[in-house]
Amino acid sequence: MVLPGTAAILLYPGLERADLVYPTLMFDLLPTGLLGLVMAGFIAALMSQIDSTLNSASTLVTVDFVAKAKPNLSQRQLMIVGRWVTLSFMVLAALWAPQIEKVGSIWKYLQSVLSYTVPPVVAMFLIGAFWKRANAHGAFLSIVIGVLLAVVFFYINEIAGIINIHFLYIAPILFVVCTLLIIIGSLITPPPDQKKVNELTWSIAFYQSETNELRSLPWYKNYRTLSFILTIITILIVVAFR
Repeated sequence: MVLPGTAAILLYPGLERADLVYPTLMFDLLPTGLLGLVMAGFIAALMSQIDSTLNSASTLVTVDFVAKAKPNLSQRQLMIVGRWVTLSFMVLAALWAPQIEKVGSIWKYLQSVLSYTVPPVVAMFLIGAFWKRANAHGAFLSIVIGVLLAVVFFYINEIAGIINIHFLYIAPILFVVCTLLIIIGSLITPPPDQKKVNELTWSIAFYQSETNELRSLPWYKNYRTLSFILTIITILIVVAFR
């Protein structure tokens, strides 16, 4: 996604619509036979991602909700339910698709969606990893209310335009709110089993033990070293193209 846009800065500096970069590159630079092959691969990749998403969403609803609510259903009945759930998601996606245009571009829309949906999960992961008092009740409260707030904020900010806050600011706002929800929900409910918590919570002892294990690995197998190198490269690229 990045390299075609970088090439288009030099090849098509006057291109008015950013979402036309990739098709413009394909139709201008590729010969007829290769263009058809690339288009076929592009459509196949798109279809693969869509059906994988629909299948995952349908499985999530069918197995985690329908099967538990009605355990007497047979496998065939669950399969039929899954098909109807998939169809429902397809209809909802088709109805929602025209709203994407209001955001500006598909790229901005994808980044916006991540800014609204990821903070509840990040807050749950970080607080759960570093705070032993956090429990499932606080995490559930944070996820439910955090997702509802994300939906409301997304509509009034991106779709309806009632408020005007950049989506990059929404992420830390939702993160703070979800963190507070986890803390409040955990403190007003019983603490978790400390034996289970000790195995999942980060500690200095765990860090030191992992450090001793990583010392025996070469630098190209050490994820800490690779993470540091990746961070430096990312900073250099951002500074160069700022």
